[in-house]
Amino acid sequence: MRYVYPIRREKGNARNAVNKRGRELMKIEWEWTICLIFMTICVITDIRKKEIPVIVVALSGGCALLYTIILGEKEWSEILYSLLPGACLLFLGLCTKESIGYGDGLAAMAVGMWIGWKGCIIAMISGFLLSSICALALLICKKVRGKSRIPFLPFLAVGLGVFYVVGKGI
Repeated sequence: MRYVYPIRREKGNARNAVNKRGRELMKIEWEWTICLIFMTICVITDIRKKEIPVIVVALSGGCALLYTIILGEKEWSEILYSLLPGACLLFLGLCTKESIGYGDGLAAMAVGMWIGWKGCIIAMISGFLLSSICALALLICKKVRGKSRIPFLPFLAVGLGVFYVVGKGI
């Protein structure tokens, strides 16, 4: 007959697991909070002035890069991938003679640094869909003409909200 030794549980294991999970959630919430503050400033100026403050975008991107380097959880390839959606927007702006502004591309690059390339792509696709629906509705109601410009960043912000809700499973 074999004797089965009882499993010893160290005190605090469950508590340490809860604390670790709490720290992970807190880190994620900080990323979203900083991204939200950045997007709010950019959306307000995009709606009011039809321009995006480059200093805010640069500050947000720099903070995201420092945050990523300090934590050291992302590989350099993943950091570069997170810049690709915004770089595509910049290239689109170049090809369309700034129908999509360079500020939108730079803001998308900063957002990609905060939430990753997959989240940025989902937010951009959602933003494109919402902006096209809004533009179509404005054209049908004859509030704008074919060459009118609407700011894209508010729709990107709503796309970020969609990604946050879908990602959290709310």
